[in-house]
Amino acid sequence: MREALHTYLRERGYEVATYPNYDVLMAQLDPFAPAALVVDVQGVPRGEPGSRFTQFSQWLARTYQDRETPSLVYMLRKGSRRPHFHVPGPVIKKPFPLEKLGETLRSMLGDPTRTARAPFEVETDTNTLKGTEGAEHLTNIEANLLAYLMAHEGEILHPRTLLAEVWQYHDDAGANTLVRAHVSNLRRKMRALGVAYVEGTVA
Repeated sequence: MREALHTYLRERGYEVATYPNYDVLMAQLDPFAPAALVVDVQGVPRGEPGSRFTQFSQWLARTYQDRETPSLVYMLRKGSRRPHFHVPGPVIKKPFPLEKLGETLRSMLGDPTRTARAPFEVETDTNTLKGTEGAEHLTNIEANLLAYLMAHEGEILHPRTLLAEVWQYHDDAGANTLVRAHVSNLRRKMRALGVAYVEGTVA
């Protein structure tokens, strides 16, 4: 099912990463990266090691206690007992048609095939980002970050590079957290305006 979901979402314009279990996700997930998390609420087979959903749900609440929480969608087998969700989100009962998940994500995030074509402009004198759904004020850092990403569209950029080029900092202590926080804020504002993300990767 994981491969089918991955293929379905990629074909519809979403950037997708998958994780085999809760432990790997908790160890590898960049908290600033996802706009949404699709979580399979499944138990670990009896006798096998690994975190249960309750542990993952508690970790999720702690991780996003002081930052913007991604949209959550939970997949739960029909007839299974509904657990306590520390971070709320819609529940889709398994089995389900893949389009049910697509419909749910579009209602939460918008249609990536539409926003990918949506134009935007930046008024540099006022740091105003304008899109099809209105306008958002950008901080100086966000405006400089967007300009740099646009100039290097399609490239893989390391947080240390952005810290030096955009922030003009050369001490990279905390670079990963600082840069990803601002990238997340910029993406949130662009998403609210219905405009496309700049295609690029912060590695």
